Amino acid sequence: MKMTQLQLLNRRQHVMSYDTDNVPEKQLIEDLLWKAWKVTPSKNNFMPYHCNVLGPERVAEKHSIWMKSVKNKKEINETNIKNHKEDGYNPYFEHLSTAPYLLVFTQRVCEPNEYYRKTIEKGDYYEQMHEDQISSMLRTTAVEVGMWMANLSVFALEKDLNTSTIACFPYREDNSEWEDLPWVEHPVVLLGSIGKAKQYRRESMNEIQKKDDQKPEPETVIKWI
Repeated sequence: MKMTQLQLLNRRQHVMSYDTDNVPEKQLIEDLLWKAWKVTPSKNNFMPYHCNVLGPERVAEKHSIWMKSVKNKKEINETNIKNHKEDGYNPYFEHLSTAPYLLVFTQRVCEPNEYYRKTIEKGDYYEQMHEDQISSMLRTTAVEVGMWMANLSVFALEKDLNTSTIACFPYREDNSEWEDLPWVEHPVVLLGSIGKAKQYRRESMNEIQKKDDQKPEPETVIKWI
């Protein structure tokens, strides 16, 4: 029996680490990414981001990104907790270094399609086309990238694959923390990963931790006005 959308999406879990011996074929990942591109809407059809895909062979770059996230979390904790020191190790970041396919979403400056080119000739202005508007476009871009990953997660689950996302990484408008990766031309918005899970986050927790770690109740989030 075919699963309902609720049943399918309810299977999604945050990945602790990926199975590096069970790597999906590149053609399958290309198909899933194309589907995510196809169904994800974008303001004015600009899609002001790149989905940079690091495949199985890009080990060094994945390690660099994993280290950036580890360092970022360590700095956040030590900056905001008085007299706090730590080595920075965090097992919940292992999905970054073990992911067969790591997605690095970065902002980009866009060119208009023919429809919007004609509206520009009539006097319209679009922030997505201007380098100096990258910062002001972050909110819109982040929403669109989130929709892309949500859609990708559905398509991945249909193929018995898993995805995870993370926003714990250094964010600088000048990209000074990403200089070792020359293809990162504009700020990073989100990190995503896709593959076959080896361990889920909740599998690393005991029963008390699982019970304690719950979403807010729906009435806390959903407010009818």
